[in-house]
Amino acid sequence: MADADLGVATSSALLDEGLTHAQIRTAVRRGHLRSIAPGWYAKTGANPKVVKALPAGARLTCVDAAALHGLWVPPRERDDDLHIYRPRLGSACPQWAAAHGSGLRAWPETDAIASLRLALAHAIRCVDGESAAVLLESAIEKGLLSIAQVQALLDDAPRRHRQRIGGISAASGSGSETRVVRALRRRGHDVEQQVYVEGAGFVDAYVSGLFLEIDGRTHHSSPESFNEDRRRDLAMRRHGLQILRLSYSQVWHSWRSTEEALLETVAQVGRQGRRRVAQLLAA
Repeated sequence: MADADLGVATSSALLDEGLTHAQIRTAVRRGHLRSIAPGWYAKTGANPKVVKALPAGARLTCVDAAALHGLWVPPRERDDDLHIYRPRLGSACPQWAAAHGSGLRAWPETDAIASLRLALAHAIRCVDGESAAVLLESAIEKGLLSIAQVQALLDDAPRRHRQRIGGISAASGSGSETRVVRALRRRGHDVEQQVYVEGAGFVDAYVSGLFLEIDGRTHHSSPESFNEDRRRDLAMRRHGLQILRLSYSQVWHSWRSTEEALLETVAQVGRQGRRRVAQLLAA
């Protein structure tokens, strides 16, 4: 994520673009640029979180930087409390910030937000195990980090954090899928991900006779996607297979009741669902 994509720039970057010091001052006077911190300027439409962090002598990191890098980030109760990284300073940390310190006297990177690897290194040590797994599996799914690179981040983390996170899957297609699959495996269920069913294509997960489609999107799908989902459901039913769809809201806004209902459904489908799958595999 380049500074230009965030709407901010250093004075040296502006000079490299061909602007003169006089032109920079003119742009500030006319409101096209805003001086927000020593050596930093914000353009119109600059990311408000970045603009909030830089004047505090800090950079966004952890979940806030991860979101700007394009990763899935679990919803938070307070999105205005920012995770920041700052060198060792005498002033107190802002009340709106969750600080990730290092004891360093200077910022180790030049960009306005932490690099993806640094942000994830901070997240591994900061957020709960499930949220860290969501971020790490997202980095793999989006092709931003390899499995080996994610494993290296985990290997560098203290043991207690690795144990809290547990296993990482390279097959999750969304943060919602990460949450559901981890919950089922935590209860002792064997879960297969990205299972191919003839006529329906790949299905998010299969557990004990039940197939799961898990919505990783905040908003409702388009009419075309809705119709395609119904077609896939019909194909599954023609095979006599049990399929359950979980919405984003069920997974993230009413998870306790959703998890309870899901576990009950898995138990109810049980033998009948497994028998039908076995019949199809033997055909």
